[in-house]
Amino acid sequence: MRYEKKPFIWDIMETNPWLSVLFILFLQSIFTMDYRSLWFSDEVRYADVYTQMMDAGHWLVMYLNGVAYPDKPPVYFWFMALVDTLTPADGNAVFFLSSALSAAFFLFSTVCLARTLGCGRKTALASGLVLLSNIFFIGIAHYSRMDLLFGGFILWANICLFKGFQNRESGKYFLWAFGFMGIATLTKGPLGLIFPLLTAVCFLIWKGQAGLLRDKALLKGLGVLLAILLAWIVGAILVDGTSFIHNIFYKQIYQRAVSSFHHEEPFQYYLIAFPLAWLPWTLAIFAAPVRKIFSIGHWVKITAERKGTENNGRDWAWIMFISGFVLLSCLSIKVLIYILPLFAPLAILTARGLFGEDGEKPVLNSKRLWTAIAVFYLTLAVASPFAEIIIPFDITLNGLGFTVLIMGLAGLALLKFKESGAYKGLLVMTAAMVLWLQPLALLTLPSLDPLMSPRQTGEMMKEYIAEGSYPMAHKIYSGIFSYYAGTNIHETSDFAEIEKILAEKDNVILVMQKKYYDRWEHRPEGLTVVNEQFISDRPYLLLKK
Repeated sequence: MRYEKKPFIWDIMETNPWLSVLFILFLQSIFTMDYRSLWFSDEVRYADVYTQMMDAGHWLVMYLNGVAYPDKPPVYFWFMALVDTLTPADGNAVFFLSSALSAAFFLFSTVCLARTLGCGRKTALASGLVLLSNIFFIGIAHYSRMDLLFGGFILWANICLFKGFQNRESGKYFLWAFGFMGIATLTKGPLGLIFPLLTAVCFLIWKGQAGLLRDKALLKGLGVLLAILLAWIVGAILVDGTSFIHNIFYKQIYQRAVSSFHHEEPFQYYLIAFPLAWLPWTLAIFAAPVRKIFSIGHWVKITAERKGTENNGRDWAWIMFISGFVLLSCLSIKVLIYILPLFAPLAILTARGLFGEDGEKPVLNSKRLWTAIAVFYLTLAVASPFAEIIIPFDITLNGLGFTVLIMGLAGLALLKFKESGAYKGLLVMTAAMVLWLQPLALLTLPSLDPLMSPRQTGEMMKEYIAEGSYPMAHKIYSGIFSYYAGTNIHETSDFAEIEKILAEKDNVILVMQKKYYDRWEHRPEGLTVVNEQFISDRPYLLLKK
């Protein structure tokens, strides 16, 4: 195989892969600190939760629209408060800066995990660049929610567990591992401890070392985990009573696992959704050694060598990905964002396959890979001008010409360098994403605000409330208007309750989906439609009495 010379810029970046990936994220994010309105549905809801925490002092039990909100624990909102306090960011910039810092934490954690699993600086750097050229990851890095922070803590739990099993004389790694699991759980939920524990159990079974699960250091670590969780549970009970905790354990954990009340999908959901979310790196399947994958001898060899230590890092990454994927597929509730912690091990494995590790030859054919991704980029470039036609709403998308140009040039550059090996292709993808994000953030995404953000309706409600109107909402996703309305809104799904209040009060504003307004059999007289807005994919009416 012909020796591939590293580009000069790669040598510089490889010297410190941590700083390199963080600098590229900085370039991707520098103009996105306050670049658009907060969007439906989670951004505006979490903004209201944060506002209620800061204004009303709900630091242990989160509140949404004036009601206890058991869906999410407090750590991410504490993190946003820290960002608010320690940086000059203000308003919406707090939310977007928190997203960017969470992405930085996840990237840093991924590079650290790669190094912990025995990867060199080259593969560690490439792992971060794989994430920074993944469209779904970039999107979440610019959307205000807690999943990247959550995933980062899960990665550190895996780092410490792996170190603990490799250095059994020192029990401190297990204490740290369970500590990170506790923090992850208080960031988003029990998957924060289930993901890393499942990986550890499956890894030890694969290695024939299941007896290590009885290690006393693990029991001490479990004590740390329980102490963290119990401290919050006791505090929540003291603040809000036992009903809140019952809601968490029964509705938010048990029901979501076995019979979800929403987002229930079939078992095969992630088999379809994950390949789409992993684009463009899903196309690596066209560069994979198909004969080797379907060779029985290859798998017999891997099984025979499983108890050795030389492939521990590679095995941990594969088990981390596969066990997590199977777990998510078995849950009743299925949401695409849940797959995010699996991106880190898959990025590491993709980087190893592209560059090789420990003297191994690369298993991915870079020429076929860059060709496939070039076709994907060129397809995006051709399809982008038709986006306004495809979207069935009266909206103008700004900056599409720039995104078309950048994607087209990136595709052509990949075709040019397809024979040059792995380094130049990955650098082209990295540069393309940095350039592509600039017009996207400054022009295209802000032009989607009328469709994606409830800001227009919420601010109109705020004006009417200032004039003395009583705010109500019928059968909405709770809290989506509260942040921009600047106050709690009386939410109900009962038409009789709405009719009673309309009869008692002279000044009322009411927001509801148009389909419910059209079905309202005993609609009182005197209601006037003052605004109609499509939010996401549904028309909402603002009514005034």
